[in-house]
Amino acid sequence: MRTLPSPHFLQLVYRPELGVLVGRWLQPLTTEELQTGYLAMLEAAAELQCRFWLVDGRRRTHAHSNDSRWMMEVFFPQLEPRLGGQTYLGYLFTPTHLQDLETDADLPSLSYFDGRPYQIRRFIEEQGAMQWLAHCRALQLAGAALVQG
Repeated sequence: MRTLPSPHFLQLVYRPELGVLVGRWLQPLTTEELQTGYLAMLEAAAELQCRFWLVDGRRRTHAHSNDSRWMMEVFFPQLEPRLGGQTYLGYLFTPTHLQDLETDADLPSLSYFDGRPYQIRRFIEEQGAMQWLAHCRALQLAGAALVQG
């Protein structure tokens, strides 16, 4: 496990044995902090060439609609050009926050992400998120081996 430089409101850790970048929000965030933090995650991921992320949002408050719009219109479209392929983001939320997200009409359902160069899943347990990321990584590695083989 390797701790990476990050702003005071975000902990960034790279798990080389899993090939996963972990970003843990440490407190409620302003819009500026959210954007700064996500851009720090992207910089770290680009440097590490890591396309498998665990984003722990259990300590932050609910996103504002402007934050969600920024994510959809500005942040997510940067992933493929910067990281060179499909990116997988497993999000951790508290059960209450996840329920709120799933019933928020202003947020797209997870099917919105189908066919995009980034895949997103939401979880309430870290183990489930890590299993999903490991599965996605195994599929990517198997696909790369077939192309090279």
